[in-house]
Amino acid sequence: MKPLIMKYILVLFATCSLFMSCKKNSPDQTLLEHWPQEWILTTDASADKYTYLELAGNSMKRSEVLKSYSLTQLALDEYCEFVVTTARTEYTNEICYTFQFERQRNRWLFAGPSSNGQEVHLSTTAGGSETEDPGGDGYKFFIHKMPDVNGVKTVAIESVDKPGYYISTTTPGFNYSPTQVVLTQEANPEAATRFQCR
Repeated sequence: MKPLIMKYILVLFATCSLFMSCKKNSPDQTLLEHWPQEWILTTDASADKYTYLELAGNSMKRSEVLKSYSLTQLALDEYCEFVVTTARTEYTNEICYTFQFERQRNRWLFAGPSSNGQEVHLSTTAGGSETEDPGGDGYKFFIHKMPDVNGVKTVAIESVDKPGYYISTTTPGFNYSPTQVVLTQEANPEAATRFQCR
């Protein structure tokens, strides 16, 4: 009887140790997924409309579409579908992600200062390569997994080059187009705009 009790105690101890270890060192859930992925980034504009991000020249803008509209068709109509791929930060070698346009793969998203230097805007650059971004952490982003919305993957997206700045649906300053996509400074990912990855 005694060996059996000892066996149960050992199993219980091992299980508790494993649980504590997993909790302490739980990996970023995005690392457990397969990459690259293709995303259209949306937020709920209203009960019947999405706000989505799309190309506007060399800038990015926010547009709206009815939720009843086919997102497959939207990806054909507009430059709004991204190929999201794992990368490494330039200095710390952390895992991060790049965004390039599905239909124009030499065009990459980057976070950089506005023309007046007072804001951080989301822009694009048409580089020479369809497999490597033009270089630098301005083209790289951290993806913070948030709770799913109605079964749809939801994330906050932070600039690697500008830590604490997240892609947002906030309106820019008055001297820019009101639909220009900006990054806003937030205390943590939970306070940032949450995008659904469709």
